[in-house]
Amino acid sequence: MSDNTWNSNTGGNRGANRSSLGVWVTWTLMAFIAHSIGAAIFMGTAAVFLGISFHTVLVPYTALAYCGVVLGPLVCWARLARARPKPCAIRFTVAMFLYSQTVMMALGFGIIRLGILPFTTFVNDYAPFLVLFFVLCSVPAYLVARQMLEATNNR
Repeated sequence: MSDNTWNSNTGGNRGANRSSLGVWVTWTLMAFIAHSIGAAIFMGTAAVFLGISFHTVLVPYTALAYCGVVLGPLVCWARLARARPKPCAIRFTVAMFLYSQTVMMALGFGIIRLGILPFTTFVNDYAPFLVLFFVLCSVPAYLVARQMLEATNNR
C-alpha cells in the first residue's frame, strides 16, 4: 500500500499522511474513551439494579468498551472519501452497520454471560431481528449521510 492511499488529499506529502494517522488515532481514542465511560455507566447501573457484583460485570464491560476501538477506524475510513458524497455515504453506512453489529455482539455476549438470556434464545429469537433492523436502518442512514455530504460540498 503506498503512502498516498491513506489520504487522497495529501498530494504525496508524507507530513500530511502523518497528520491523517494522527486523525485516525484521535478518532479511535475518542471513541474508546466515550465507550469506556458509557459502558461503565451502563454496566454499573445494570449491576446495581440486577444485584450483580461489579466483578461479574467486568467482562461484559470490557466487551462494550472495546466497541469504540472498532468505531474509530471505521469513521476514519469513511472520512477518507468525504470529498465524494456517494462513496463517503456508502462507507459511512457500511461503517455504521459493522459498528452496530459489533455492539450487538457485545451486548449479546454480556446478556449471555450474566445469565439473563440463554445463548440459543438470543441467537434464535433476538439476533435475526436485530440484524434485519440494522439492515433496514442502513437505507435512511445512507440517504441522510449523502444529503449532508452533498450540502457540505456544495457550499
